[in-house]
Amino acid sequence: MMLTVGSIITGKVIDVDFKGQGVIKSEGYVIFAPRLLYDEVVKLKITKVKKSFCEAKVLEIIEKSKHRTKDFVNLDALDLYHMDIDAQHQWQIDITKQTLSKIAEVDVDIHEIIHDERDQYYRNKSVFHVIHHDTLKLGLYDRSKENLIVIEHFVLSDLVTNKFLKILNNASFDIEKNKLKHVVFRTNQEGNILITFVSNQPLVKGLDDIVLRLKKEPEVVGITLNINDSNKYILGKKSIVLYKENVIVERLNSIDIPINDRSFFQVNLPVIKKAYQIIKDDMNDKDIVLDAYSGIGSIGYYIMDKVQKVIMVESNEQSVLLANQIKDKYQIDKVDIFKQQAEMFNENIAFNKVIVDPPRNGLMPTFIDYLTERKPETIYYLSCDVKTLSRDIALMKDTYDIHEVYPIRLFPHTTSLESLVILHIKK
Repeated sequence: MMLTVGSIITGKVIDVDFKGQGVIKSEGYVIFAPRLLYDEVVKLKITKVKKSFCEAKVLEIIEKSKHRTKDFVNLDALDLYHMDIDAQHQWQIDITKQTLSKIAEVDVDIHEIIHDERDQYYRNKSVFHVIHHDTLKLGLYDRSKENLIVIEHFVLSDLVTNKFLKILNNASFDIEKNKLKHVVFRTNQEGNILITFVSNQPLVKGLDDIVLRLKKEPEVVGITLNINDSNKYILGKKSIVLYKENVIVERLNSIDIPINDRSFFQVNLPVIKKAYQIIKDDMNDKDIVLDAYSGIGSIGYYIMDKVQKVIMVESNEQSVLLANQIKDKYQIDKVDIFKQQAEMFNENIAFNKVIVDPPRNGLMPTFIDYLTERKPETIYYLSCDVKTLSRDIALMKDTYDIHEVYPIRLFPHTTSLESLVILHIKK
């Protein structure tokens, strides 16, 4: 039977891909349908037909998996919330292994997943979008990624964030229409919060009343207004302080890390610290470490007491400023900081180990060339995209062997895939 748009079929899920889509085979086609689990038998309606694959929507789940926890979840941000935690862990291990095999053409053993006991209320940074009602309402996108839904409680954001989300959504604040775009909440382990309103202009009628209300809450350490007239990014380059200061402090071991509304900092600190500790345990007092894409220095400052020297390389001006503040405050001599793009870094400085924590698009080819030319003995690659990780490993595999692969469950109930891969120079 030839499949066409509108065809109704019944099939069994044989796989779940990296997007969390169920994979079904029928009539010579591979069919992708959202949010299905292994071995489920489903009734589907074909919505798109290409040469070798189709897309479909789910009409009915005839036989449910024992790992299904929810029949229907309408938030785009919860794209694995229907799958139980054990199954999520196995899915991530399988996807990591399969992607490394397919793209990098390496077959490696995968460690048990790095995680902790929390699979809810773990995010210390959350972004909610302003819905243009008569009063201020905050929400998230539904599964279509087109419609915003008012959210009064979000299961991934920590409890402090949920408190302020409820305050803002329930208070019926009058606000000038089409001026506010997003509200960003950033919290720390002490239960403090930095709140950032994002607007396309510096004056927003009604915002003063909102700030006046929020100032009454003891958890608030700062309120800012970020100016952003672009739709490509959540935050712009300029922020105006509306209350207290544009900083929240997170304790990392014995160091206070100052974070502002534009800094990158790990969203699930207890879990990522476990990955940092694996890296640190592999260091010794003779190591000189290049920490590329170092951000505000969370990894470099975490490992510094174990090594001889850390060389941080970061291009973001705000992150470099905060990293230097830490260095100056604690009079740290064993850390050097370079404001530079990692791919442009070609300083003739000796180092024997490298940590990379790049953005989703991975390492630039020029930086890979630099590493393979310098040949550090060990590379610790923290990745937030297993596809670009695998691509980069493929480019380095003539020079480096994979020693360890650790999947990191940094974002439970989502399809985000973090990994730590340790590479050793070939003998």
